[in-house]
Amino acid sequence: MAFSLACKPTPSPPLQTILKERQNLTPHHLKQIHGHLFRRCLHHDTILITKLISSVSSSLLSASYAARIFDSLPEPDIVLCNAILRLYIQASFHEHAISFYAGKVLARRLSPNERTFPYVSKACVGVSDVELARQVHASVAKSAGVCKDVVVLNSLMDMYFKCGRSDDGIGVFGTMEGRDSTSWNTMMAGLVSSGELEMARKLFDEMPQRDVVSWNTLVSAHAKAGEMETARDLFDRMPERSLVSWNALVSGYSQNGRHDQALLVFSRMLEAGIKPDCTTILPVLSACASAQSPDGLLVKKIISLAKSMASAQVSTALLSLYVKVGRIDDARRVFDEIPEKDLVSWNAMIAGYSQNQRPARAIELFRLMRKPESRVNPDTMTMVSLIDPCSQMGVLSLGEWLHSFIQKNKIKSDIFLKTSLIDMYAKCGDLNRSRLLFSEMQTKHLTSWNAMINALAINGNGNEALDLFSSMEKNGIVPNDVTYIGLLNACSHGGLVDKGLHPRSDEIYAAIDALMEKLKLKGYKPDTGALLRNLDEEAKEEALFSHSEKLALCFALISSDKEKLSPIRIVKNLRICSDCHRVMELVSQLEKREIIVRDRCRFHHFHGGSCSCGGYW
Repeated sequence: MAFSLACKPTPSPPLQTILKERQNLTPHHLKQIHGHLFRRCLHHDTILITKLISSVSSSLLSASYAARIFDSLPEPDIVLCNAILRLYIQASFHEHAISFYAGKVLARRLSPNERTFPYVSKACVGVSDVELARQVHASVAKSAGVCKDVVVLNSLMDMYFKCGRSDDGIGVFGTMEGRDSTSWNTMMAGLVSSGELEMARKLFDEMPQRDVVSWNTLVSAHAKAGEMETARDLFDRMPERSLVSWNALVSGYSQNGRHDQALLVFSRMLEAGIKPDCTTILPVLSACASAQSPDGLLVKKIISLAKSMASAQVSTALLSLYVKVGRIDDARRVFDEIPEKDLVSWNAMIAGYSQNQRPARAIELFRLMRKPESRVNPDTMTMVSLIDPCSQMGVLSLGEWLHSFIQKNKIKSDIFLKTSLIDMYAKCGDLNRSRLLFSEMQTKHLTSWNAMINALAINGNGNEALDLFSSMEKNGIVPNDVTYIGLLNACSHGGLVDKGLHPRSDEIYAAIDALMEKLKLKGYKPDTGALLRNLDEEAKEEALFSHSEKLALCFALISSDKEKLSPIRIVKNLRICSDCHRVMELVSQLEKREIIVRDRCRFHHFHGGSCSCGGYW
């Protein structure tokens, strides 16, 4: 671009006013106004050009055009350079910023000032270039005008910590003569990000003055470390709190599984008149889905707030909440209202249909996802969510098509996807394909072994499941409770109950016997009508008591904390039988426990002696 035509500059007062009043000008505005300056022969006015570029919104297009203007100027200054660096940095084009700094600023022998180095430091972080970071530090040390500037040194310290050089960051802090609150906060945040929480706490105690940022950093750090008592103590001691303070505590409780406490703090936050943002609502929605007894009015308020936020991430979180509580139609309404659906949104809705026993709808939604207008390509998580519906419907041909789709589109087959395929083929009756997939796995994780043991169990191959368990132990794989429940299931299906291999199998069967006696005293009568008629009543009862969901229930009762009374969750591959359904109702009342059973038809929420299905499933 060349602007060399000789002309006489003419004043442009209205333009000065426009640049003063307007911010975030588009690249189109930039070109228009620059053309206007050119026609008035003001295109070499560095001050006016700098004001123009400082008023432009950040984008690669704006920054590139601004760099071309820079090239056309006979005497650009460092202030203009800083304005262009800002465009690159705010648009996250860090490599372009470094190229501009090296190829334009240094090449023209312009002297960087206290505003230049913070931009260049951010660019170093963006490209994670430690060597370049040290070169920038060396340049600062040689620049007499900025080598002691607190803003510049703060940016260097932040740069080193974010580039993983905590020792260098600590070194910069140690050489600073006039530290401000940002210096202390940057140092503390750097120590936290480096995993030095004890050092950060010591620094916090030594700070001459603490502001809300200092407190927030430490509250958030302890919350992320799972130290909620310490985080809460710090929060309660804060002289003033910001939205970030509340968000740190709410998020900490939610992420550490203390969902009821997260909702309680959120309720207090609303009472204090603090307006929540998207960062608040995301963990709160998660807490609603997992809390034992959330307040109904508060949940309605949270849902209302979530709906008012124009955020795809919040909408997806709300969708997931509806999925978890079984309100799948509400979840679909939220999904349909998301204007720009990303892969996470599609996956959440497909998984929702799968988890709530709507396999046909999951497949239907996948077909919509594959249309060009969705602009989204399925990934591993998508396929995992789709394979389960094949199992639910028992449609082997559909499962084979999905398997072929995975291979054709080169979708990454991780351990979860391979395990899902093993499970799907087994449930669709093609045990040989399950065996083949398992044998082809180069690396077999515990979940793989568990899936294959369960595949053999549900197909009545009890002895083979026991043999596979022996091979698993010989390969040095340590079994977990899922393994043993699968083995108990295998023994039950294969008539091998006497070979139950769970280390607590005697305890589990004793618990079943004791539980059934207690239930009989409450009026329970085993429903043996659906069992084989050539068995006597005692054998029928014994067969009923060996059902996998009863084994899982008793295992949960003897393993869980009696004081916490947390919900018992059981996943059942087939439809739960009427006898097990009745047992779950009675146990929920007798043990005062919430029991959630997911069978192939739906979710069953047992509470206080009744089920959410109302007896229809």
